[in-house]
This record gives sequence, C-alpha cells and structure tokens, in this order.
Amino acid sequence: MTSLLAVLAIGLAAVQEPAEVRAFEPQGFVTSVTVEIAAPVAEVFDAATGDVTGWWDHSFSENPAEMVIEPRFGGRFYERFEPGSGNGSLHARVIFVNAPNQLRLHGPLGLSGRAVDLVSSWQLEETAEGEATRFTVELHMAGEIDAELAGIVRNVWQHFIGARLKPYVEAGCHLAPEAPCSAFAG
Repeated sequence: MTSLLAVLAIGLAAVQEPAEVRAFEPQGFVTSVTVEIAAPVAEVFDAATGDVTGWWDHSFSENPAEMVIEPRFGGRFYERFEPGSGNGSLHARVIFVNAPNQLRLHGPLGLSGRAVDLVSSWQLEETAEGEATRFTVELHMAGEIDAELAGIVRNVWQHFIGARLKPYVEAGCHLAPEAPCSAFAG
C-alpha cells in the first residue's frame, strides 16, 4: 500500500499545472411539446421510429450514414457516421415501449458531453375527431442544465416534431423514405 501511495505522490508531483475544477449547480426541469399530425397513430409511430434520417436533422456528423431509433425495449437511438463504420454516437436507449402509443428514451441526445440525465417520453393518441394523432413529448431533465438550456431543449423538440416529423408524414415522405422529401424542398 505504501508503494502505491508513493507512486501516486510522484505522479501528482509531475503535474506542472493543476487542472481547473469548476462546480456546477445541478438543476431539474420538466416541459412538454404537443403537436397534431394528420395521420393515424400507427403510421406516425412507424415514421417516428426506425430509420429517422429523413426527418431528424440534428446530428454529430455532417452527413450521417444512419440515424435509427430501434422501437423495442432495450433498443438504441444511434447515429452511425459512415456506412459500416464503428464510429458514431449513442444518443439514447429505449427504456419503455408500448407501440404504437408510447416510447420512452433515456440518454443525453444532443447534450452528450454534459452531466445530464434526460428522459423523453412520447405519447401518441388519436384526436377526438379521429382524423389525426396528438403527439406529446414530455421531457424530464436533471443535472448540468439551467433554465436557458432547458428552454433550448424544449424548442429543439418543438422543431423535431412540429417542423420536421409533422411535414414529413403529412407530405407522405415516410412512404418513400429513399426519395427526396417534398416537405423540405427549397
């Protein structure tokens, strides 16, 4: 034990400049986003999971080879940087699924590199008129996050569901995902 302490002391003495240590105040926030999409629940769920590269537009790679949400318990939401490569990012894990009505992701998503615990719970239900799907994302965030960043996360989810998934589905792009999506042309 003494020799281990001596080795650690020598290693610490060799460090020329002490590393900066900054404290942060952990905080927690809850928010939600609800968007109506003119399509049946099962169709919206299928478009929102599996290969999501057609509508999900935030990634670590400029042009990711894959963006996939595996809609099963224990599934992954991952980004593969190049085809067949082991390089990529695990955005979240699927911790709950009751297809086609519920999905829950646990992971940092775009906040990778921060001490953040983020749970994104999806609820898809038919509207009272039966002509659309009410898609609600509830976000529970804790850790290295402040009110401003929590607001940004909420706005990004509003963008994903309201400005990307909704027009993607309503334009029928999910039916031909290999073709250019007319909802995003121009």
